[in-house]
Amino acid sequence: MYADRSNLDFAYHYPFSNEARAVIAQAGQGIEERLLKAGKDRVEQDLNEDSVAHSDISMPEIKRTYVLSYVYSRMIISAIGNRIYLERYIASEAKRARSALEAETMPNILRLLGELGVEMSYSGERFIIGFSKFLMLSSRSEELGLVRQELDKGLVYLRKDSALKLIENAVADEIRKKLPIPLSDLPRLIIEESKSVKLPKINTQVAVREGSYRWIEKILSNPLPDVRHRTVNLILAPYLTNVKGMGEEEAAGIITEFIDKCKQINPDTRINSSYIKYQCKYAKAKGLKPLSLEKARELYRGVLDLE
Repeated sequence: MYADRSNLDFAYHYPFSNEARAVIAQAGQGIEERLLKAGKDRVEQDLNEDSVAHSDISMPEIKRTYVLSYVYSRMIISAIGNRIYLERYIASEAKRARSALEAETMPNILRLLGELGVEMSYSGERFIIGFSKFLMLSSRSEELGLVRQELDKGLVYLRKDSALKLIENAVADEIRKKLPIPLSDLPRLIIEESKSVKLPKINTQVAVREGSYRWIEKILSNPLPDVRHRTVNLILAPYLTNVKGMGEEEAAGIITEFIDKCKQINPDTRINSSYIKYQCKYAKAKGLKPLSLEKARELYRGVLDLE
């Protein structure tokens, strides 16, 4: 009935993993009410609790339910349709994986790194990662500043706590790749269940400001094949820093993820992390506001329809 016991344990710890997909593949196609409730409970925990920790259990059936609750939670958070909640959900899921990693065996840590596509080794005292990959994964974490790390010949040497934070960021990136699920792909029961989720309060001033900029959220959900430089400096950087009130690092992280998705459509761009960080810093310092919707429609004519 179950995958190999060790694989089920791994799937329970990391429900976004290949092993978890094997467990999910064994489940039926229909929606189970108990799993729907478990998925809803998981979303509420992710959104409302400041610290989400992983807990070990021994019963295989409970582990299987927990893995499947992740599948339902992804659908429910997508149905809610709010980027602030989505990012909080992703962060909580990544922190839960980080919690599991704290007590993980070294072979399983390296196994997870392999699945995440992160080339990192362990020397017996330090984790070792290439400089460019370190920069990519550390850009959203102030505690991972390069000045705090040990460098040698293009390699970065990390203590375990820093390495696990880096892996946490990689997990968040992995989860974010496939979210949100388009509303058209979600079952009606999922959409209905999402309406009863207990949501934390959003800063009302931010919510009011965001109401006039829903078209920018549409841009963030639709990778572009063109006009990406102007999208970054005229729209995204001002919006994230001065409308949503994000810090420069957080805003740069979201824009970087957006550009990475754009590259999957058309890789021809010179936008890099330095450019993105500069635009976020500049927009924040100058208090810039995003381009107006009217002018944005002109900018995206033939590229993206804006409501």
